[in-house]
Amino acid sequence: MRSARRFIARGQFDEAEALIGHALVQEPNLPATHVALAKLRWPGMDYLEWLGWFHSVLSPGLYVEIGVERGNSLAQARPGTQVVGIDPAPQAQPQARCAGPVQLFSQTSAEFFTAMPENCYLQNRGFDLAFIDGDHRFEAVLADFMALEKWAAPEAVVLIHDTIPLTSATSISQRKTGFYSGDAWKIVPCLRSLRPDLHLVTLPAAPTGLTVVTGLNPASRTLQERLPSVRAAYASLSSAHIVSMPAAFLALGSNDRDWMSNWLRQARAQ
Repeated sequence: MRSARRFIARGQFDEAEALIGHALVQEPNLPATHVALAKLRWPGMDYLEWLGWFHSVLSPGLYVEIGVERGNSLAQARPGTQVVGIDPAPQAQPQARCAGPVQLFSQTSAEFFTAMPENCYLQNRGFDLAFIDGDHRFEAVLADFMALEKWAAPEAVVLIHDTIPLTSATSISQRKTGFYSGDAWKIVPCLRSLRPDLHLVTLPAAPTGLTVVTGLNPASRTLQERLPSVRAAYASLSSAHIVSMPAAFLALGSNDRDWMSNWLRQARAQ
């Protein structure tokens, strides 16, 4: 890593990335090295900064988060926002980090949407902003998206984390490395193919991308009706080509606030 840092200090980013990539070929289970590669490949705002930006710009009345863990992302919510957090194993009282009123449900998202608690904020109104960052397997991410869309308010936005695979070893369904984003990235080509009615863009934000989806339709049943064939079609899809050429497959946007503001304005006007 010291050699890579010297390359970075001299502005030799391609050489630094090649050196880090070689290290990961030799030993793929190096979380800190993966983080360094992600920051090198995707400079600028990271996903948490973007999440905070969306809260600031959208001022959601109701925010739903799947995958709370320690509350780093939950803490991005503003005081005037009602928050619903869903996580089967939250850590260290994450709700204490949130400025607004929080309902934290310690269960899987599948359990939550199968039998939503009667006192849940979501029973009274649709969500304005949602963040999917729970189970990183494609099947789970797809299920979370389908379940959430039914509860979307007009002009709602869904953010999906881990949608740009960093390496092939870290972007498969079964976890084999410390740094892991799973095959959540498959949700992007899936939605682009089967739901052209949606407005979708993926921000190249470290460490593993953030996909923005709007134009939601709570009445849509397209994904549900095709679920068995979708699972079969995407089960064996490899990330190899996407790792090397993400822009060709993932509808990448620009890691820039002004660019994102313009995209969001145009998407909502359509």
